[in-house]
Order: sequence, then structure tokens, then C-alpha cells
Amino acid sequence: MLSAFDYYLDESDPDVVLLRRQDDSFVAAFSAEGATKEGIIEAAKADYRTLLESHSDSLPRATEEEQRA
Repeated sequence: MLSAFDYYLDESDPDVVLLRRQDDSFVAAFSAEGATKEGIIEAAKADYRTLLESHSDSLPRATEEEQRA
């Protein structure tokens, strides 16, 4: 099962803000002046959706009974 990911901002460059996963994987880059909270959150959500889709075969499936509930 795919576990939840934590994201963090790498602000080591004064001109660029990098969004990274807990394992230091690159997710997105933003201009330090133009980065918005909303844009960063959207990038994290899009990345997480992509991760879920790419690992969908390994996620547990709902039983027929669970689907009807």
C-alpha cells in the first residue's frame, strides 16, 4: 500500500522555491517572488494524484460488499 507523503519547501536558492517530497524527490519549482500558497498546494495535490495512479495496481481493492455500502 502507498503511504502518505510529506512535502516540504526547499528555499536554499533566494530566487527559486522548490517543492520536494520527504525523500527529497523534486516535485515543482516556483519563482520565489511569484510562489503562492494555492499554487504550491495544487502542485502537491497533482503530484500525489499521479503517485496514486501510478501505484493503483498495488492498492487494496474494495470488496463487492464494501462497494455496495
